[in-house]
Amino acid sequence: MEDFSQARLFLIAGTIFSYGALLLTSSVSGFPLSFEGWLYEAAAFATAVCAASFLALRFNFHQLRPMIECCGCGLLLVVPITLSTYLSARTNFPLADHQLSGWDKWLGIDWSAMMAWIDRHYLLSEALNKAYRSFAYQLLLCPALLVLSNHHRRAYQMVGAYALLCFLSSAISIFFPALGAYAYYQFDASSLQHINATYGYLFLEEFHAVRNDPNFIWRLPESQGIVTFPSVHAAVAVLCAWALWPVRLLRYPALVLNLAMGFSAIPAGSHYAVDVIAGMAVAVASIGFVTRPVGQRSTALSAPATPSPVPTQS
Repeated sequence: MEDFSQARLFLIAGTIFSYGALLLTSSVSGFPLSFEGWLYEAAAFATAVCAASFLALRFNFHQLRPMIECCGCGLLLVVPITLSTYLSARTNFPLADHQLSGWDKWLGIDWSAMMAWIDRHYLLSEALNKAYRSFAYQLLLCPALLVLSNHHRRAYQMVGAYALLCFLSSAISIFFPALGAYAYYQFDASSLQHINATYGYLFLEEFHAVRNDPNFIWRLPESQGIVTFPSVHAAVAVLCAWALWPVRLLRYPALVLNLAMGFSAIPAGSHYAVDVIAGMAVAVASIGFVTRPVGQRSTALSAPATPSPVPTQS
């Protein structure tokens, strides 16, 4: 049976640690939180995950336990991940839109022209709209599909890498807060015929509030994805494509879907092209972190010991 104990430990310990670290950071920094609607529910859900995991182990439901733990930790991580993005925005660094736009131009990308070209193609626009909205569904389904396909270790690694890339993106976004391309270019979303621009503006109220309102209180139900650079959508696209690559039946459909989801961050998510490139880099780094140490240790443990040379008499 596949050994996934180290990946499992990393995910579970990381989930617990993230709650403690983020709550402590919020307390020390004086960042006001509303516990209504998530703290007791999270505690109850964590208890249910532990109980279900124990019962699955007790009654030898080997497929069920990794699924419960991976999907359960993934859902529990929503709270500290979302909170980390707001703590990052609260540092109130100067807006970086001019810099991000300049990097796009240096790459030879005309954002407005690209948007107009995409919007002229109905099928492409609809495909990107739907791919963008597949984000949450993929995060929930991929670990379950990996477990059902007997890729348990990769399921744990995927959720662990997701948490890592989100926290890393939050840390990077401290220095690159941005309104996004729609707002920066003052793009008239009403001129769009096929691209759904909802998510390009939806986050702005929360983004401005956490940065500028001294009476702001963080509430999970009202939270939005407020990180522009790097693009978490693009990072998750790389993660999901990598995660499902060993599942032959899903390999290429997942690749196509996630190529579309990564690119869709530009028209549907108000991202600059450089946000997508940075998101991909963050995903690669996170995947490397959760896979290489485990693989190296496993190889070291499984390798036979080299016998010491026996001295011979001359």
